[in-house]
Amino acid sequence: MEGSGGTSETQNEHVEQRLVSLQDENRRLSEQIKRLVKTEHELYQFQEQLDEQVRIYRHLYEIGKKLNATLDLGEILQIATQFPLYQLNFERCVVLLYHPEENTFCVEAHDGYYDEASQARVTGLRFSMDDPALASSLSGSDQIICAEGCDQRPLLALGQALEMDEYVAFPLGGEPQQPIGLLIAGNTLDSTVQHTRIQADSEFVVGLANLVSQVATTIRMRREIQAREQRLKEEAHARERIEQELLVARRIQHALLPKDVPALYGWELTKHYQPAREVGGDFYDFLPLSDGRLGLVIGDVSGKGVPAAVLMASTRSVLRAVAQRALMPGQVLADANEVLCADVPPSMFVTCFYGILDPSSGRFHYANAGHNLPYWRHDDLASEMRATGMPLGLLPGMNYEEKEAILVPGDAILFYSDGLVEAHNAEGEMFGDRRLQSFIADRSAERTSLIEELLVEIANFTGADGEQEDDITLVRLQRSTI
Repeated sequence: MEGSGGTSETQNEHVEQRLVSLQDENRRLSEQIKRLVKTEHELYQFQEQLDEQVRIYRHLYEIGKKLNATLDLGEILQIATQFPLYQLNFERCVVLLYHPEENTFCVEAHDGYYDEASQARVTGLRFSMDDPALASSLSGSDQIICAEGCDQRPLLALGQALEMDEYVAFPLGGEPQQPIGLLIAGNTLDSTVQHTRIQADSEFVVGLANLVSQVATTIRMRREIQAREQRLKEEAHARERIEQELLVARRIQHALLPKDVPALYGWELTKHYQPAREVGGDFYDFLPLSDGRLGLVIGDVSGKGVPAAVLMASTRSVLRAVAQRALMPGQVLADANEVLCADVPPSMFVTCFYGILDPSSGRFHYANAGHNLPYWRHDDLASEMRATGMPLGLLPGMNYEEKEAILVPGDAILFYSDGLVEAHNAEGEMFGDRRLQSFIADRSAERTSLIEELLVEIANFTGADGEQEDDITLVRLQRSTI
């Protein structure tokens, strides 16, 4: 009996140990099941968040396509205010844009305000650049969150103005002194509908940050395109204005240049005027004098366009008036200079060569006010007709040296403007005075096509693609051989 009792006790101990082991195993299994359930729940929540993020980014992708397809500010802002409500579950959204001319931020778009009174209040909001309510939102590039428990008065004041108890505000970029604006999305706490709780790391706030980035980029692009278009319009208006001025100047110039040359027995007088695209100040004139002599004028006004054309007309009128007193060339230029000095702008002047021809004797008296030296072809040589003198309109009290030449049959003089000798070839080399002098010397005096041949020479020198830089004016006086 004692042996059987010991066996029974041993069996009981084994049973108890087995029960303890089973209990421990049960606890371990319960803990594992709890962990698995918790993990499954976390995975489920993570999957929900991931699905929500995928949904948001899909919508953001579609929003990006819409933003890229428009430059209309109204459409851009409508997209910006609707997306937070209908895709991110915010209750309200407002976009404030900065108006530099008024130095204020104005509500340009809003959504989530459904009664007329709220819409009127929000639409009428104006915030100055230095308003404390906007200071925090504009001070950096990150979002500002005003959530439940916020104790910053400026943030609370902005929320009260926008009728939001909590919100997140994003700056739309721009320079510190020239911001673009703000996008603000938020909720009211007494709403009967559950809305997104505003937390910095929530997928909804992150999604809103992505939306703001796209909207800010689109608005900047729109402004850059508008600024470029405005510049192009202004440049087009400026070009149109310049073209009109050039047209007026050209009409003035053409109206004043002689259409025909005087007929002189025993003399040949030819002219050529070849305008450049930009109107210069070249002019020439023939002045029949009372004693049968002929005054010849060639000149060039500094500058371009209408100012040069007006000064050219004034100079021509002054020279015509002074020359009728039958004065010698030097005195004509001196008197004309005194008149012009009183009216010529400080930055402008006139170069002018004036000569008087006695057709019967061949005597040619001349004076020069800083103009290009004419070339006199005589005895198979081309000589410069030098006479010193300052350009007209620079300084009063100037004297002008007079010279005389006697032209015999076969002699010729070529008068020209600087557009001839300052023409450039493709290598940047100027045609120059020496090349012109050699060209004249090499041509026979009896040839009447000097001007035509010279124009061909210039065209060959500058090349087919060469652009005429200045007006070219040529006047040729030749005494006939018979």
